Amino acid sequence: MNTFTEMPLMPAIKKSLNSLGFTTPTEIQAKVIPLLLENPKSDVHAQAQTGTGKTLAFGIPLLQAIDPSKKAVQGLVIAPTRELVLQIYESLKDVSRESGIIIEPIYGGMSIDRQVASIKRGAQIIIGTPGRLNDHLRRKTLVLNSLKILVLDEADIMLDMGFKEEIDIILNQAPKDRQIWLFSATVGAGIKQLIISHMQNVLTVKAEKKGVVSTQVQQYYCVVPMRERIDAIARFIEAAPNFYGIIFCQTKVLTNEVMEILLAKGFKVNSLHGDMKQSLRNQVIKGFKHQDFNILVATDVAARGIDVSNLTHVINFTVPREHESYIHRIGRTGRAGKEGIAITFIAPSEFSRIRRLQAAAHTTLQEIAVPTLETIIGTKMGAVSDFIEQAKKPDRKLTKVHKAIQELTTTFSQDEIHSALILALEEKFFKDVIHEDMSKVKAHGAVSPQEICMELGRDDGFSEDEVRNYLLLTCGLQPQELHKVRVLNKKSFISIPESRLQDCLKAMREKPLAKIRHKIYLVEDKPRDRDERRSGQRKETDRFDKRREGGKRHDKDSSKKRHRGQGRRR
Repeated sequence: MNTFTEMPLMPAIKKSLNSLGFTTPTEIQAKVIPLLLENPKSDVHAQAQTGTGKTLAFGIPLLQAIDPSKKAVQGLVIAPTRELVLQIYESLKDVSRESGIIIEPIYGGMSIDRQVASIKRGAQIIIGTPGRLNDHLRRKTLVLNSLKILVLDEADIMLDMGFKEEIDIILNQAPKDRQIWLFSATVGAGIKQLIISHMQNVLTVKAEKKGVVSTQVQQYYCVVPMRERIDAIARFIEAAPNFYGIIFCQTKVLTNEVMEILLAKGFKVNSLHGDMKQSLRNQVIKGFKHQDFNILVATDVAARGIDVSNLTHVINFTVPREHESYIHRIGRTGRAGKEGIAITFIAPSEFSRIRRLQAAAHTTLQEIAVPTLETIIGTKMGAVSDFIEQAKKPDRKLTKVHKAIQELTTTFSQDEIHSALILALEEKFFKDVIHEDMSKVKAHGAVSPQEICMELGRDDGFSEDEVRNYLLLTCGLQPQELHKVRVLNKKSFISIPESRLQDCLKAMREKPLAKIRHKIYLVEDKPRDRDERRSGQRKETDRFDKRREGGKRHDKDSSKKRHRGQGRRR
């Protein structure tokens, strides 16, 4: 079935899917939905990563199975975090809009009395966290007598979080003839035991494409000492004109520290972690989605609870402990067909962790250096140019203030006005440029940028901006990867990470900047080459001496050693 319209769904669900723009199912949806519709009495285990569309994979068949005329809980979805509960709730609410099915979220941090009232109103699908669902079961405010389907979403994460006992209690209180739909990204011992203990006649399905890492995400690692990392983050933010991303930290203490320092630097930033009250967490997530602030510093609790389709960056303050955590983190960007960037900070001693991460996640991370001040200034100059272009539009209406300022031209000279304009532009666009000395970063193991030489320059009519724009477009470089561009009279030198050298050389040769013939080559380290040549000459001489002496080296040092040895033997 290639489209949702070909599936045997209720007209109300088809109408909602169409209005939401959902026409073609994802791989996991195309496999799971028909399976669940055709086998209403079977238990199912589906293996799928976050970001593959699994919410609708179980959500659509669940809605299809509900009897809208019966005001009792018929479907129960259990999820590990409050954020994921709300995400599932929003998705199902959108699809069920025309069906009349009542759906309610149940989670900690929300008034339990209000939740009781919601259940009593006749909720037919409950979505909740294990802890709060058990609270309601103990209070007998939640009754599962009419339950048809129980969904365990991200079951592997719930087991890792220590919810096995709570899950067992819920499953044991559900009717014996209920169906269990279990979704997990991995299949460890805990998942296998859960299947053995509670499920029967299990049908198994998984996406062939594991979706380990989206091809839309460009992945980098950056060698930065711990004490330099917040300054490095500031540089990366400054170098990206439209930065909109999440910075992941391991602890809530570090989360608050990073947020406070970035706030002090003038960035629009907020934080999210598990100890925040639910009302505040909801407020933060809402503000981030509406882009009231463009930087969110968060613990892993946000990796599974925030569904934002247009994030540009994910930055890992440290290497995640588990590769699954890495996958879920960077899965927040590179969505809805848009490209994203993921940067992971490492210490000089952590290259082995990056290698293990690459092997476990079946992916590759390229090295990237902290953007230089020149890069940041070059990036911001684009905004300056746009501002001037807007200001010189002929149809721009002049206000009384504009007219008053124009009269200053009779008081001050053109040079004086020009100087004042430069100061005003500097204040508007560059007052928050980061001036920290990042030279220590290079001394802690980062690979130095390499240079490409292009034998074209100012004499050929090319400026630094033109060369920079050519490189960004032709080589697919990010602004922060262009460490330096120097345009001389007859040559231009481009400094980029070593990992991008060959790709850039190939792209530049296939699509040169000018039609006139010019050389493009890697700048060699001449002093090192001379040393290597001398070393090679010495080795060749040694080999010649050995052949001449019948394989024996003859020098003063070796003679002295022999004589000293003979003296000792006497």
